[in-house]
Amino acid sequence: MKIRRTRSSTPPEINFIPLIDVLLVIVIFLVCTTTYVRQSQLKVELPGTQAAQATPPNEKPLVVKVGADGNYAVEGELINNEALLKSRLDSRLRQTPKPSDSRVVIEADAAATHQSVVTVMDVLASLGVAKVSIATASASSKTR
Repeated sequence: MKIRRTRSSTPPEINFIPLIDVLLVIVIFLVCTTTYVRQSQLKVELPGTQAAQATPPNEKPLVVKVGADGNYAVEGELINNEALLKSRLDSRLRQTPKPSDSRVVIEADAAATHQSVVTVMDVLASLGVAKVSIATASASSKTR
């Protein structure tokens, strides 16, 4: 018996859809199992200051102190909550001709929480104060 081979005129086709499905599953698996490095795990040492900023002689800034225990002090008056801090700063800033142009210096203890300082800055921003600075110790006073 003679077997005839028939030759087809169409070339064979490769179906890419299953290949794409498999690659997509691999990509999803890699994305789900990859660990990402957090930058918060870095140890950061903040720089000190070398020179003090000059204050104009006729302008006395309002000083807000932040203690390590989370208490605040405005012009020597001890304040222990945010609402009282806001009312005290509001009354103090109303005594100035332009409260938005008032200068405020935040003197925060080195052990004070970041949230305490941000709370003071948030209260000042809600009162419209734009000139806020944070007091630091100079490098020469740290070594003494």
